[in-house]
Amino acid sequence: MSGTSYLGYGLNAVDVKSRLSVPATFRDVLTAKSGGKQVLVGPGHAGRRCLMAFDQTYADRLLAGIDGRHGDAVTPEAYAERAYLFGSAQPHSIDDAGRIVLSPVLRKISGITSHVWFVGSFNYFELWDPWAFKALPDLPELQRLQVEGELEARGLPIAGPAA
Repeated sequence: MSGTSYLGYGLNAVDVKSRLSVPATFRDVLTAKSGGKQVLVGPGHAGRRCLMAFDQTYADRLLAGIDGRHGDAVTPEAYAERAYLFGSAQPHSIDDAGRIVLSPVLRKISGITSHVWFVGSFNYFELWDPWAFKALPDLPELQRLQVEGELEARGLPIAGPAA
């Protein structure tokens, strides 16, 4: 199951050129599902201030779900759902070092600054500013301890970067 599912978490830095390394386990899933040299990245869903990353296989499933709800309808709701999911997602090439480059727009809407907290979500994965993720009001304590442990292991401040 793990070879075709995004499981686990990771913490990686964003460099001065806005590059960040996608965790190897997530790259392995991308490779298994769609060749691994590209990932679609767009705004989070359900009001989550993060980024959502997925492969073409999951994009096809998302489209099938939209078509199942709306068919060929030309309603404002159908257009809005398609435009949000597919108009907001950008394809990102993964370089030979396993990195992608986040656009300034994606960084701004997600609040990502110096580091990215990756969270596996089975069919996709999320990219968060680790301090924003840690501050989620309904976050289970185990997840808070995971992100705090990773921040601490890297010598990063638990409360967030100095302003």
